[in-house]
Amino acid sequence: MLKFQIHAPGKVILHGEHAVVYHKPALAAVVGLGTKLQLRTQPESQVASFQLEALNCTLEIQLPEFNAFLSKFRSKYPGDKPDCTAKLLEEVRAEVAKQLEGSGSNTPKQQSTQKAFVSIYYLLAGAVLSAPKNPTLTLQSGFQVKIESELNVGSGLGSSASYGAALAAAFLILAGHFGKESYIREENQALISQWAYESERISHGTPSGVDNTVCTYGGMLKFIKGQGFQPLHIHKPLNILLVDSRVSRSTADIVAKVRHLAETFPHLIEAIWKTCEELVTAAIPLYESFGNAKDDSEKFEKLERLFQINNDLLKAIGVTHPKLEQIFTIAFKRGFFSKLTGAGAGGFAIVLLPENYEQNEVYWKLKEELEAAGFGVHATTAGGAGLRVSTLED
Repeated sequence: MLKFQIHAPGKVILHGEHAVVYHKPALAAVVGLGTKLQLRTQPESQVASFQLEALNCTLEIQLPEFNAFLSKFRSKYPGDKPDCTAKLLEEVRAEVAKQLEGSGSNTPKQQSTQKAFVSIYYLLAGAVLSAPKNPTLTLQSGFQVKIESELNVGSGLGSSASYGAALAAAFLILAGHFGKESYIREENQALISQWAYESERISHGTPSGVDNTVCTYGGMLKFIKGQGFQPLHIHKPLNILLVDSRVSRSTADIVAKVRHLAETFPHLIEAIWKTCEELVTAAIPLYESFGNAKDDSEKFEKLERLFQINNDLLKAIGVTHPKLEQIFTIAFKRGFFSKLTGAGAGGFAIVLLPENYEQNEVYWKLKEELEAAGFGVHATTAGGAGLRVSTLED
């Protein structure tokens, strides 16, 4: 009986949000919060069952129907290697629509459930069809998957990439691409990230690739649109406080408003983007050297100032919100530096925390005041471990 669990972290943008759209560098880091997936095979069953806590639903795939789908796909596209193929996604969408026919898909929850089902079916089919040891592999044993997430959907913390990476890793292990211990090899991590990107396509259409990469590999990375990724060589993660403004927003709408501003004042906004680039350049050596000396206080103070400058630049392009401003004010009053992360206009703010912050009475007052104001508060890290597979105890 195969059983294991996977933790796939979420992410934050530390610097360069919005400027990254205009081919300037951004820095992203994994956070300690993430998606937890548990998988148990059930040899006597012919059903794959998926319990999704975030959507409060259970989805099922009947293995005879699934294997029939695989056989039909192989007949229709003989010799076609289904690694991230548009053909497979098209066939999966049609199959899922047929299976969900009559269930309706009008409400936001129904639409989210359908997207989740498409992701599951697509990643599972892709993993089985591309199985390295058996090109005609079918699933003979049912299994149960339970997925829980600490990440709010649509909050800018990479919830969909975290979910996709966890599912991809689970299905790749199930289909025999690699084992529970060998997932950490570079070629296997690349495969997980590749399929997590495919899952992101279902959620976002044309994702940048930054979320699935950092959620799989962990740490921090520098990203430039169209130029790929460069990992930072950090010594230890940063302590941060993630503060949920509880304000939902549309990333696409915010990006469109910023683009309109850039078209209205091109030279002015370009100067802001160049400053954002300079800020990233200044931040990288601080992150990479942080933790390699007994006294990091000077570096920490510089990072605090960069947080403040970055936040002021984001305010200048109009992506703040009264609730975010309230968070910044509460933090600053207590002597902490903060910034919005991601698209802005709601979502999350990050507060930079010093070493041994838990022994600091002012930190607890900060946490208490933020919670009293109605914000969600999570103490965690930025730049820690990426996706991890571990043994599942009964």
